[in-house]
Amino acid sequence: MNTTLRRTPVRTVVLTVLLAVTGTALTACGNSVDARIVGRAGIGVDDEGRPVAVVRVCDGEVDTIELLGDRTGLDDDEPNPVLGTWRADRARTGTVELTLDGHQDGWTGPEAPELEDGRTYVLNASDSGADAEASQVSFTPAQLRDLDADQVLVADGSVEDRSTLDRCDDE
Repeated sequence: MNTTLRRTPVRTVVLTVLLAVTGTALTACGNSVDARIVGRAGIGVDDEGRPVAVVRVCDGEVDTIELLGDRTGLDDDEPNPVLGTWRADRARTGTVELTLDGHQDGWTGPEAPELEDGRTYVLNASDSGADAEASQVSFTPAQLRDLDADQVLVADGSVEDRSTLDRCDDE
């Protein structure tokens, strides 16, 4: 008995459609999946316990920092909700720090966001004129409360000394 599968036009069309649907589903997570990474982002706190974005730009620039909500209650194809957007008056390079309260020279943005316990937030820093961003960092309010002013939480969930974001990996 011959068990070799023959490629028929119908089978080829079905396989093509399945591959296209799978590819679309994989890229429809609601977030950019192919942005050029221009640096690293961390989240820390200042001496008063306010959230501070710390971004090290290594290759390019950033001019926008966003605070995103978690995916609770969202469909797979829905983006994370934007809870706050801070825009710089010019492109920034090197190490960028921004207290997320809307009152920093050279930046415009909302008042301090209310962070709810039990929720996860995402910090994103990007170049609005290009498909480029720093690595994102996810955090909870509890993680922020555990930080000292000289520490940052980074993308892999580890806590590092704030000074590690003063240089790029190749420096």
